[in-house]
Amino acid sequence: MEINYTKIKNTDLSHLIPLTKRHGFKKIINNPAGEEHYKLLAYITHTLTNAKILELGTHNGTSSTVLSDNPTNKVRTYDVEDLYNNNHNGVYNNIIRIVGNMGTKDNPYKGDIFDLNEQHYMLEADFIFLDTAHLGGFEWKVYEYLRDNNYKNFIVFDDIHLELAMQEFWSKIPNNIKYDITEIGHGLGIDSRGNPRSSGTGLVDFSGRVTIVK
Repeated sequence: MEINYTKIKNTDLSHLIPLTKRHGFKKIINNPAGEEHYKLLAYITHTLTNAKILELGTHNGTSSTVLSDNPTNKVRTYDVEDLYNNNHNGVYNNIIRIVGNMGTKDNPYKGDIFDLNEQHYMLEADFIFLDTAHLGGFEWKVYEYLRDNNYKNFIVFDDIHLELAMQEFWSKIPNNIKYDITEIGHGLGIDSRGNPRSSGTGLVDFSGRVTIVK
């Protein structure tokens, strides 16, 4: 996989604007790479063919929409809450959505991919995108699972600079397998205190086949 900065910056996502219902995402889905990460995700999905893509953190479905833009790929996306249908027109049929509604009617709780016992799907994925609660612990759990189970592809973590916990998580990953690609990823975000700051995007290469071309 070649991560080509010029090609990512030149990606046009204007055709995806009608596919999201939420006005805020209509405004940003085609924003420049380095402000938002959507052009990076589009580049990755269109570089892959007949691939299995796994997303952790569906949220409103904007990233899922971008990832599913290549119809040859299958996107499997997880979240603990279903916000997708109210924010997305749902025209793509290559997305499988899993919401972690668990427990009983009287004692429900929200579960992640590990609670659902579906973590093995990560090992089958050609590419993983993780954008969840940005607390560091879940990100590290995913990283350790992939490392310890000999995962052979690559994962992108969003918001690696947003919170101290995420900065600490990112710092623990060995330098020889990670790339800070914020320049063509997610550059600006809002932290838990409502303050604007760099979000950051990081790639971890378990395959040894990723090259960065600036």
